[in-house]
Amino acid sequence: MGVANDPSEHYFISSARHMLLEKELRSLPPGTMCDLGCGRGLLLRHLKDHHVCYGTDFDHGAIQYCQSIGLSALQADLNEASQLPFPDIKFDAIVISEVMEHLLEPRNALQIISRHLKPGGTLLVTVPNAVPLLARFPQLLGKTVNWLHYPSLDTEQTGHIRFYTIESMSRLLREEGFIVDKYSGVSFRMNGHFWSRVCYWLPRICGHRNEETYTKMEVWLGKITPGLSPGLLFVCKKR
Repeated sequence: MGVANDPSEHYFISSARHMLLEKELRSLPPGTMCDLGCGRGLLLRHLKDHHVCYGTDFDHGAIQYCQSIGLSALQADLNEASQLPFPDIKFDAIVISEVMEHLLEPRNALQIISRHLKPGGTLLVTVPNAVPLLARFPQLLGKTVNWLHYPSLDTEQTGHIRFYTIESMSRLLREEGFIVDKYSGVSFRMNGHFWSRVCYWLPRICGHRNEETYTKMEVWLGKITPGLSPGLLFVCKKR
């Protein structure tokens, strides 16, 4: 269990989402961090040289794996719990990445986070964008977009049951007591082959021929056009 959610260390170079999460977390002073939906502990393993790292996941197999390699991780159901399984810890940073779209009770998750995040602490949220560039033209033509239609082949495979835009997620975060400091798009290359080639060829034309530069090009596109990106990253503070 949990193996499918265990990307490699290489993702911090090849994935705009992982690259930005690492950048934001390493920009913070060393402290305590919790990854909600930690899978097999990739972020915990990668950031443990900077933060004291904890994690939770719904997947019992993933938690067993984390514990087997010495990570501080416990099982939690963010739909039903009233607190994290670390009752005495107030965290400097909490990450909930690619989780909110799976939850029946996303407000409950944010309320749990608020209880366990220090005042002024940092919350990092990533979710799929309901209306990226890849979905907009079919929508204009009145076609069904499996990306944001439940049930569909896409959503049954991914388990997505909630759909967010920049505006709707920002409003939800504000209503639950968080200040959105900034947001950015991620995973811009998922908009299709053309944009994947743009992220590849423009850096090469400028003489940069490594995957990290291609990902940085994707990060830049997400920064200037976040609403068109297939993924969204929110950097928040607790009031």
